[in-house]
Amino acid sequence: METVIKGVTLAAPVEAANEQARRNIDVVIEFFSLYLKDKKRFYELWVADDPEVRTPYSTTEVKNCGVITHSGWDAVKAFWDPIHDEMHGRFDWFIDEIIPGADPDTVVVRSHSDIDVRTGPFWGGKNLRYEGRYVQIFRFTGGKVASFEEYYDTAQLNAVYGS
Repeated sequence: METVIKGVTLAAPVEAANEQARRNIDVVIEFFSLYLKDKKRFYELWVADDPEVRTPYSTTEVKNCGVITHSGWDAVKAFWDPIHDEMHGRFDWFIDEIIPGADPDTVVVRSHSDIDVRTGPFWGGKNLRYEGRYVQIFRFTGGKVASFEEYYDTAQLNAVYGS
């Protein structure tokens, strides 16, 4: 049975025996709910010092994955700003499963998206229609996102978006 929380569709119940893990899961849901909607609040979910975004499946064909690790605020904003500032349209997130780690500050998410956006200059001003599948790993420090790591099929994305 699906549940919608803050505009994010959850396909499975959210369960965590540990209260800290439960609070971190709430941050994960808010993270997805703010996507393309509230960049200021989105950044407030992150640690103040040395946040990190990891995109291990890197390819030169997908502009935002040209760097494998984005460390520190300048690099993290260089990754997220073009998404928040230049994608306009629908970017819906569906959380298929939330898997709390043995460490309550690690949360693994299986998700998928339904995207229909118009991109800005950074992305070549293209229309992007894409249904993606992802595995994301969130690591927390003090209830804030310290790192976000995402795995997805870049070949599928390039088939839709590539030049």
